[in-house]
Formats: sequence, structure tokens, C-alpha cells
Amino acid sequence: MFKIRYMVVLVVATVYLFVILPDAAYADRTTLSPYSWDSGLKATSSRFNDTAHAWGMRNTQGAWGTSGVNYQSGSTTKYRAASSGSVGVTLKGTYCPGGKCTYGSGTGYKGLVQLWNDPKNYIAFGLIKDPGVSPSSTTLMIEGSADGKPIGGYWPANAITGSSHRFTVEWSSKGISVNVDGNVTLGPYRVKATNPSISFLAAARENKDISDTTFSGISFSPGSVRSQSIYIPPGNPYLSYSATLNETGTGTGHSAYINAHDAYNNALAVGVQTDKSSPESRGAPYFVWERVQNGEFTYDYIDPAANGDNDVALKWWLGENVAVMYANGKPISNISLNLKPRLFFNAEANARKNGDTVDSTVKNTQITVGNNCPSRCGLNGSWNTSSFNFYGLTAQNTNGLPQNGANFRLYGKVSGLKSSEDWDSNLVAAIGMIAQYWDGK
Repeated sequence: MFKIRYMVVLVVATVYLFVILPDAAYADRTTLSPYSWDSGLKATSSRFNDTAHAWGMRNTQGAWGTSGVNYQSGSTTKYRAASSGSVGVTLKGTYCPGGKCTYGSGTGYKGLVQLWNDPKNYIAFGLIKDPGVSPSSTTLMIEGSADGKPIGGYWPANAITGSSHRFTVEWSSKGISVNVDGNVTLGPYRVKATNPSISFLAAARENKDISDTTFSGISFSPGSVRSQSIYIPPGNPYLSYSATLNETGTGTGHSAYINAHDAYNNALAVGVQTDKSSPESRGAPYFVWERVQNGEFTYDYIDPAANGDNDVALKWWLGENVAVMYANGKPISNISLNLKPRLFFNAEANARKNGDTVDSTVKNTQITVGNNCPSRCGLNGSWNTSSFNFYGLTAQNTNGLPQNGANFRLYGKVSGLKSSEDWDSNLVAAIGMIAQYWDGK
């Protein structure tokens, strides 16, 4: 089933609740190099290479496949990948005339992820509109070569709809496979991948055709690519939030997080999650970050987490709009993050579905926030543990401290969900929350 990822904002006694539902992804970032083979097609990648964009109107002549590769643009890994690994990415159609988004316009267009090992061994997984394949809409495509022999194929015309799809590509000595939307896995295809380059590409079929794909949440399994160094901005962060997490439970999934958010659909959480339904973590506890920007959700499994206590922290620099996450005193990831103070803070835990339990702790919460003291720095009031408990879960401040130093037990057994629902479709959480001090309140 396709996992729904979203945030929830509630207003309760003028306090904003912003909760990111748990999910799964991967760990490493690596340097991407944008390029184009047509003057009308463009490509960019984001500062920390977790997003790439390929778009434009094709200027060259000749239908794709009839001459050279002059019909695409995109970003590729600067360094070759290891002989095994995985990459997760969401392909979004971002050509949106009249408010309805697609992956392009004209006679044909593609958005794709390509692994290239050598001229005889390569494969592309993506979405295609083509007169001979799917003339009125996109469908799923697999195009490639295994030892020089063509492989792949196309789903029936219009068999996959919508403007956003999550692809998970795995490669090893057994071949290369793709999972689409957490629902169906295709392969493995017997393509050699001893040290592939990996590209995120959009293509336009003919002159004046438009292609437009955004690749978000690009992340690789640990050790599969050469990782980027973690950038830590100079000076003092606007926000520092740390705590000791102990994430436990029974059943299919449970978690513990710290979370910072504003009232404008922007948030970041870092914590530990266990999810037996995840093909990425395979039920092991992992450090995870989850981000929402203007309502758009991205996420990452970062590193395996130990059972028991784990110290986590997040820091955010207002001037650079950069966040850095830490585990047990070590920086483990950084991302771009836009927040608009006033800020709010959660200590939270989740469980996945009916019958699952969580019994997590978030201890010694320490928050430093603000740069306009005393009017807009520090915390306001005390932690609220009564207003934000859902589907049988409970938040408890176990040492009674009103602000910094507070300890929380977040626990319970999930009940009340429909049989088709879980933490991807509903807010299944126990939360303690507190706000930044702001002009006297």
C-alpha cells in the first residue's frame, strides 16, 4: 500500500501542534553534478543534494532513440557507487499549467532514475508518456541492457497515475530491482552493477516537448556511495534541542522523537524508529529525521541506533537555514530547513497499528531558542501532556519539571484505528509540547 505522509496542525488554547507521522527512508547524501545535453533543458541539485530538478523545453531535433542522447537533462553522482546498495527517491511531476501537475507536455516525456555500469549494463526505472506506449498519460517504464541484451518493458498504457511516486532501487551481485510506492517490486534484472553511476533525469521526446520532474528525498543506504561531509555553520544556532531517547514497544512499529516546528507548515523531527514493515530498516531501530517544508514531507533513515538510551540533538541556524542532527554527541546529518519563529517543541512517541504498543522515554529535554532576549527567547509556560494523545497513547511528565530537564514517559496500546489504517494514514501519538517565549506569552 502506498504510504501517506503528511503533517497535522491543531490549534488548542493558542498552542500549535505539528506532528510528523513516522516513516522510513535511507541514510547517506552524496555529491550530485547537474548537466544537460540540450540548450533548452535545465538541471539543478539542492545544497545538500537531497533534491534535484530537471526541466525545460527541448530545442534539438529528432525523436528520442533515433540519434544521440540529446533529449535529456539531470544530475548524476559525482563518484561511482559501491557494488551494492540502495537509493530512495520520490519522482514528482512539476509541470503544472492550470494547477494540474504532470511530468511534462507534448508528444512524449520521461522522469527516471538510471544506474549505468558500462555500455552493456545499465537500467532506467521511470515514468513515460510516449505515442506508442501510453499516448494519453504516463505509465511505468523499465529500459536497459544486461550484457548487451535489451531488458525491461512497460506497464499497460495509463496503468500508473498521479504526479508523485516513490521509487526504491536496490542493486547487488544478484541484479537490480525497483519498488514502486512501497507496493510492488520488479526484478531483479540481471544487470551488472560493480560500480554504477546513478542519475536522476528528465527527457523530452521531440523538439518543443517539455519535461519537468523534481526528485525529492534522494538518499542512499549506508556505505553505498561516497558520503558528503557534514557542514556545521559557524556561530551559535538559533535553536538547540537535545534529549535522551529510549525507544521500546511491541508489535510492528514504535518510535521516539524530538520535534521543532513553526505555525506555517514547517517542521523537523529527529529520533529513533523501529518498523517491521519497512524493507529499508527490516525492523531494526534506526536514527531518523523527518522534515516538512511548506507542507511537503521528506525523510531519512540515517544510521542504526542502539537498543536502550540514545542521546539525540537538533540544531538550527536561522541565518543559513541549515539544521544539523546529532546522535550520542556526533553530527550524523545536515539539511536545509526553513522555519519561521515563533517555534514550538514536541517530545513524542508513536506506535504503528491496532494492537502495537509503545513505551518510550524522552528524558532531560534541553531547549535553547531565540536571539532577541529577553522578549523572544527561552520557553513559555510548562509542557502540555494532556491535549495531544491519540488512539490509546498517553504522555506523562514523570519528574514534573515545567521546562528544561523534563522527563517523559510516552506509552500505550493502539486502539480505535480502522483495519486499513496505521500511522501513515493517522496521527497515532503521545506528545508533550511547549512553546517559545514570545513577547510575554
